[in-house]
Amino acid sequence: MKGCLVKDSESGLVLVSQRGSKVPISGAEDLSSHIGQQVKASGAFVEKDKDDPADSNSSKKVDSNLHPEHEFRVLKIEVLSPTCLPSRKK
Repeated sequence: MKGCLVKDSESGLVLVSQRGSKVPISGAEDLSSHIGQQVKASGAFVEKDKDDPADSNSSKKVDSNLHPEHEFRVLKIEVLSPTCLPSRKK
């Protein structure tokens, strides 16, 4: 997956594609050093733990571009650009 790695106030780390879809990501290594960079992440989608205490607030507004049931587990990350590409206008 390619996209911009950003810190989302509600979802934690997310990868934002050029089309604007957001995918929660996690990894064994610390990914925070890549926030604000255009990256290529290799890994697999995993189902989020429904009992995760971070997801206990069900009254949160769900972003329609976010994939809430799945997250992408990063096995390898490659920096494509030190900065994110400008997002396309809506």
